[in-house]
Amino acid sequence: MKNTCFSHYVWLVLLSCLVFLGMQMKAEPSSSEKKKKNIKEHFYYALPQNYFTVTVTVIKNSTFKGPLSDYAGKVTGLSSVVKENAVHYEIKGINLTVQSQLDLLQIYYVEVPANNTSLRLLYKDLVVPARIATQNTTKQIQQPSVSASTNNNLYTKNRFNIYTADAMMEKYDTTYIPQMIDTVIVQIPQITKRFVSKPTQQQAQEAIDEIKKIREAHWLLISGDHETDYSNLELMLNELKQKENGYLALFSGTTETEELTYTFTVIPSKQENKITIPLFYFSEKQGITKKGEDSHQMEYSLQLNLSDMQDAVNKAKNTFLDIQSSDRRQNNSQEKQTGLYYRNPAYYSIFIYNGINLVESFGTYPIAQFGQVLMLPSNVYSFEIDPQTGTLLYLKTSK
Repeated sequence: MKNTCFSHYVWLVLLSCLVFLGMQMKAEPSSSEKKKKNIKEHFYYALPQNYFTVTVTVIKNSTFKGPLSDYAGKVTGLSSVVKENAVHYEIKGINLTVQSQLDLLQIYYVEVPANNTSLRLLYKDLVVPARIATQNTTKQIQQPSVSASTNNNLYTKNRFNIYTADAMMEKYDTTYIPQMIDTVIVQIPQITKRFVSKPTQQQAQEAIDEIKKIREAHWLLISGDHETDYSNLELMLNELKQKENGYLALFSGTTETEELTYTFTVIPSKQENKITIPLFYFSEKQGITKKGEDSHQMEYSLQLNLSDMQDAVNKAKNTFLDIQSSDRRQNNSQEKQTGLYYRNPAYYSIFIYNGINLVESFGTYPIAQFGQVLMLPSNVYSFEIDPQTGTLLYLKTSK
C-alpha cells in the first residue's frame, strides 16, 4: 500500500515538472522567433518625372516629268505640265504630349510601420523593384531622340505604266542566206522579229489619238448615242476617265505624295526659367535634316518658359497643406522623418519655334523633376499622390 502511494506521488511530481517546463518554453520564444518579429516590411519607390513626345508630320511631294512632255502643247485639257523632276517637303502638323516615368535618380527606401500595413498600396504606382533600385542609373539628357516612319500609298515602281506598255514595237528584219541547191547558189530569205523603241514623236501621236478615242467614247455614253447597257454607266465612265488620265500623265507628268512621321522624345534635365531645346533642322528641299546639310535649313526648337501661374500654384498648395496638417506645424520639432515624400511640380508654358518665329503654342504643363520634393508628416494616415506628377492630391493626419 505504501509503495503504491509513493509511486503515485512520484508520477504527480513528474507531471508538475513537465507542465512547468512547457509554460517556460511558451513564455520565452527562441532567438529566431524574436528576429522574425523584429523584421519590418520595406519597399523602394521613386517619384515621377515628366518628358515630352513631339510628333512631326511631313509631306513629301515628288514631281516627275512626263516622257512625252515636249509634245504637251498638242494636247488640250492640261492644266499644268511638270517641267523637271523635283522634290518638295512641307510640315503638315506638330503635336506634343506630356508623359511620365519614374525618376530612377531619386529612389527612396521606406520601412512600413507595424500599424500601417496599407502604406505600400498608397505608393503602388511608384514602387520600384529592388533589383532596379540597387543598380546604378545613368543620367538622363535633354537631347531629343528621334524615330521616323513612312507611309507611302502610291505606286513608285512604274510611274508611267501606259508609256512602258506602248513604247515598244515589233520590227521584222529580212536577211538572205546563200545556199547551194542542185549546184546553184540560191539566196534564201530569213525573217527575224525584234522589239525596238518607237520614236518619241510616234509615241506622242499614238497617245494623242488614244485620248481622242476615249473622249469620243465618253461623249457617246453621256449623250445616249451609243447602244450599250446603261446600268453600268458610272463604272464605264470612271474607267474611261482613269485611262484618259493615264495617257495625259505622259504629257503633264505625275506627282507622288508620301507622308513621313518623326517622333522626338525630350526629357528636360536642366532647370532654368527659360529652356530652349533644339529638336531638328528642316528645309523644303531635303525635309528634316542634320545641321549643316542644307544652307536653307531652319532650326526648330522646343521652348519652355516658367509659367506666371507658378506662384499662385505654390500658394494654393501651401494653403492646402497648412489646413490639412496644422498639428504638424505645432509639433514639427518632435517629428521624425518618415521617408515618405511627394513633389510640388513646376509649371512651364510650352512653345515650338522656327528660328525666332513662333510656330505652335501648347499651353502650360507640369514638369515634376523641376519642382520641390517635400516630406509628408509622420502622423499621416491617409493620402494620395498623383503618379503622373508626384503631386499630393489629399492628406489626412492623426491628431
